[in-house]
Amino acid sequence: MKKRSLIWILLLVAMLVSTGSLWAAAQAEQKPEGPIKIVYWRSLTGVAGDSQDEIVRRFNESRSDIIVEAQFQGAYAEILQKLQAALAAGEVPDLVLLDSPHLQIFAKDGVLVNLDDFVKKEKADFLKDYIPGLLADGYYQGSLYALPVLRSTPLLYVNGDMLEAAGLPRRAPATWDEFREYSKKLTITNAAGEQIQVGAGFTTTVTSGHWYFQGAVYAYGGLVSDENFGVHLTEEPAVAVATLWQDMVFKDKTAIPSNSHNDFLNKKVAMVFGSTGSMGNLVSRADFQVIPAFLPGQKQNLVPVGGSVLAMPSSDKWRQWAAWEFMKFMTGTESQAYLAEKTGYMPNSTSARNHPDLVAYYAKNPHWKVALDQLQYVRPQASVISLPKGTEIIRQMLEKLLIAQIDPKQVMEETKAELEKEYNENFK
Repeated sequence: MKKRSLIWILLLVAMLVSTGSLWAAAQAEQKPEGPIKIVYWRSLTGVAGDSQDEIVRRFNESRSDIIVEAQFQGAYAEILQKLQAALAAGEVPDLVLLDSPHLQIFAKDGVLVNLDDFVKKEKADFLKDYIPGLLADGYYQGSLYALPVLRSTPLLYVNGDMLEAAGLPRRAPATWDEFREYSKKLTITNAAGEQIQVGAGFTTTVTSGHWYFQGAVYAYGGLVSDENFGVHLTEEPAVAVATLWQDMVFKDKTAIPSNSHNDFLNKKVAMVFGSTGSMGNLVSRADFQVIPAFLPGQKQNLVPVGGSVLAMPSSDKWRQWAAWEFMKFMTGTESQAYLAEKTGYMPNSTSARNHPDLVAYYAKNPHWKVALDQLQYVRPQASVISLPKGTEIIRQMLEKLLIAQIDPKQVMEETKAELEKEYNENFK
C-alpha cells in the first residue's frame, strides 16, 4: 500500500511539473504587451553610419509594435571584440553588423541564429531577389546565418590625366600584364634620379591588403584558401602574384607599398586599389580625372566581395521575430536603393538595382556603374580571412614581400604554415 501510494505521489508530482512546464512554455509563446524593443549594433562612420540611422528611423516610424535602437560600436574589428565580450557576459545584441568574413567565427560557435526557418515562412522565392554573389557569404555549412547589407568589391582607381601625359589611352589596364606595362610608363624619374611619380601603390594594411591580393590570385585562376580552410598559397597562381608584385617594387621600381589614398590624391601614385565605397571620396577630392575600373583580370575576371552582413545573435523568441522584421526591412528594395545612393555601397538585390531612384542616380553619375558591372564576377572571400589572426598573417606576408624582399616561395610556404597553425589552434 505504501509502495502504491508513493507511486501515485510521484505520478502526481510529475504531472504538476509537466503542467508547470507547459504553462511556462505557453507563457513564453505569448507575445509581450506593448512594442518589442531590440538593439542593433552597427559599425561605420560618416555617411554610412548616418544612413543606417536613417533606415532605423524609417523602420520605427513605420511600425508601432517594434522599436529598434541603433548603437554604434566602432569599426568591424571592435564589433568583433565587443561581441566576444558580450557573449562572455551573457548580454548580446539582437542584431549585429559584421564584416562578412567574421560570420563564420560566430556561426561556427552557435552564436548566431540559423535563419533557415525564418526564410521558410516567407514566399518561396524570397531569396531569389538577392544577388547570389552577395548572398553567398551569409551561409555557413549550408545554412543561412546573415543577409547582405552594405556590400562592396575592390576596384582599381587610375589618374586619367597621368595616362594621357604618358601617352596611354584614358582607360584602366585590363590585365595584370598590362597593369605592369602601364606602371612602367607612368613612373617618372627626374634628372637627379629621384622618382617624382610612381605607377602603382600596393596596399599592405591589415584591413584591406589581403582583399586586393585575393583579387589578384583569383584573376590568375587560383585560391588563397578553399571553403574547408585548405591553404593554396604555395600553388602557382599565388606565387605568380607574389612574384609580380615584388618584382614591380624592387626590379621595375614602378610600384611602392602605399597604405593611404593620399599618395593618389597628391599625385605621387598613378594607380591604387580601393573599395567601391572609396569612390565618392576619391572622385570628389581629386583635382584630376579619376577612372574607377575593374580590378585587373588575367586568366579570368573574378574578385572577392567585401563589406558587411546583418546577423542575429538574439536568444529570445519574440526579439528574434522583431529582429527578422527589421532584417527584411533593411535589406529590402527601398532601403537598399537608399543606402546605395547615399553611401556608394552596392545594392544587394536585383530589385534594388532596378529601383527608379537608383537608376536615375546612376544615369547622372555614370562612374558608379563600374561597381555594378563587376558584380557578375564576385565570389566570397577566402575562408582564412575569418580566422582570428588571418588578416594579420597576410599583412605580414605582404610586408615580407614588398618591404623585406624575401623570396616569394619562402614567404608563401611560411604564410601557409602560419595560417594552418592558426586554424588548428584557434578555429578547428
